[in-house]
Amino acid sequence: MTEETDDRKRSHLRLVVNNPDKRSPRPSVGEDDYLTLEELVAGKEGIRPLYYRDMERPVMKACMAVERFLGKKGWAYGLDPHHGKPIVIPAAVVCPESTLSSADPRDEVLLFVSDDVTGTGLCFSMEMILPFYSEDEALMEEALLYSPVFQYGTLFLEENRQDGYLDLIYRLGFPIYPPALTGRILDRLFAVAGHEVGEALRGLAEYPDSE
Repeated sequence: MTEETDDRKRSHLRLVVNNPDKRSPRPSVGEDDYLTLEELVAGKEGIRPLYYRDMERPVMKACMAVERFLGKKGWAYGLDPHHGKPIVIPAAVVCPESTLSSADPRDEVLLFVSDDVTGTGLCFSMEMILPFYSEDEALMEEALLYSPVFQYGTLFLEENRQDGYLDLIYRLGFPIYPPALTGRILDRLFAVAGHEVGEALRGLAEYPDSE
């Protein structure tokens, strides 16, 4: 995608840039319980007891393993106890391409640990709103169809509660058997995520102009 300033020359599939009031990566139930990534990172020690409250032990152990991994990597992260209990990290640490083409550096990747559908293990998933949008729903649907087929993840559309427009969301899900996460496994999963999210971003950046 070019960085032309003339809207007539730009693709109608636009990058979301410097817009703190829209395209929120985490839906806010209310103004009081929404915290930015910076606030979550700064306050995670105080938030941790609430985050782990009432969490099942296998899920808790896995989340703690993810915390240890992120700490060893030196990656900033936060804990969000209000919106499905994700661990929140900057998108750039997973996929450096997320900061290209003037994308907003505040973009987030949400990490979740939950029971898998069989009930016999856990699922580790990553989710990110990709920084492309259009007010035209048909164009968003075309962009979804235009995207490549991925090996581990999926791209889908979901309405953004902040502005009513559709978000392009990339989600990866990895079943874990047995339900234990090691640093070596997490290294591999983050490498897969970085590759696939990068492919999605590059594919959308090449989306043809609708002229």
